Amino acid sequence: MAKRAKKAKKAPWDKANPKRKAGKKSKKLSGGQKAKAKKAAKKAGRKYPSLVDNMNVAKKKKIAKKSTKKMTTKKKAKKAKKKSAK
Repeated sequence: MAKRAKKAKKAPWDKANPKRKAGKKSKKLSGGQKAKAKKAAKKAGRKYPSLVDNMNVAKKKKIAKKSTKKMTTKKKAKKAKKKSAK
């Protein structure tokens, strides 16, 4: 069998906008995301972020921060029980 040649991916600005699901609106970048996009643009030598910078930042998943709340007594008791069982 003959191998197929890979097609080059289209650039985002050459593609049609994706179909939106009913009732779903696009989300705006948060302040932190905007700062990350701006930093990426500056690193690449641009004055302001491009579409690609914004897309890369929006695509990245948010990392959940650990809670700084105090543990309840029930949780403490459960944790101590697990430690003693090991």
